[in-house]
Amino acid sequence: MMTRFVRVTACVFVLWAVAAMAAQTPAAVLSGTVKSGDAPQAGITVRAHLGEQTQVAGTATTGPDGVYKLELAPGVYRVTFSGPGFDPAVRTGVVVIESSPNELNVVLMKAGTARPPESLDDVKPGEVAVRIDTPFGSIFIAVDEKHAPVTAANFLKYVDGGFYTNGRFHRVTRPDNYTPVPPNRPAMELIQGGIDPSRADKGFPPIPLERTSVTGLKHVTGTVSMARGTAPDTATSDFFILLDDQPSLDFGGKRFDDGQGAAAFGRVYFGLGVVKNIQLRPAQGQNLTPPVLMIRVARVNPVEK
Repeated sequence: MMTRFVRVTACVFVLWAVAAMAAQTPAAVLSGTVKSGDAPQAGITVRAHLGEQTQVAGTATTGPDGVYKLELAPGVYRVTFSGPGFDPAVRTGVVVIESSPNELNVVLMKAGTARPPESLDDVKPGEVAVRIDTPFGSIFIAVDEKHAPVTAANFLKYVDGGFYTNGRFHRVTRPDNYTPVPPNRPAMELIQGGIDPSRADKGFPPIPLERTSVTGLKHVTGTVSMARGTAPDTATSDFFILLDDQPSLDFGGKRFDDGQGAAAFGRVYFGLGVVKNIQLRPAQGQNLTPPVLMIRVARVNPVEK
């Protein structure tokens, strides 16, 4: 009888100890800044949902500096951003871990304020507008000759040579086909495209890597950047468009083991919804099946203004 009492007491103590340790486990922190354009946005509601659960695991509101902070248990989250006058934004596959910075920055689009893309009103001095026509709509890119002259010149050489016309968007990453390996390789959402396959043997030599530490450009939602191999100076014609912020691709980030990052050279100024539509097309692994055709890729002529 006494032995049974001792065993029960020991079990109760173990359960109490486990519960106490769980209660003392520090919450991980997810934080970031919400902007519209370059301006921080206050009063934006940020909600985190664990996995596919509908119950809110944490909520916060951005302050005057646009910054929010959520204390969450470690896990993989779906995070939503909403506020009056803005289109809501959703980020999926957000990995939150302990003892590591968990940063998620978002740029919100104002509701109903998109300008006609051909007007070039959103193209800045030093940028060249390029239009990519696809079966799902057109994507308008501002190519930054001012800050990334080498990479921009390379991309425009392929554009002007007609290499991207009849090219393909062939690769996508998203939560169902990309396994994050934090902290160096967090979840990533993008589409990647390249030139007309029939002209693959007529491309140009690889270009030197223009590091973001030199250009000042960052890998954020809507950024257009060159795909590269294991070595830094290997980019040729493939490019990708980001659908989330990826500081891991900036200089010093460790998505590439060498820490040199990728070469950002432009941004989508109209048609990010088309990019998202392409990303959600059927895929086998990360390969779009079938690839999405680039019907025509050309500069936007200023006379269309």
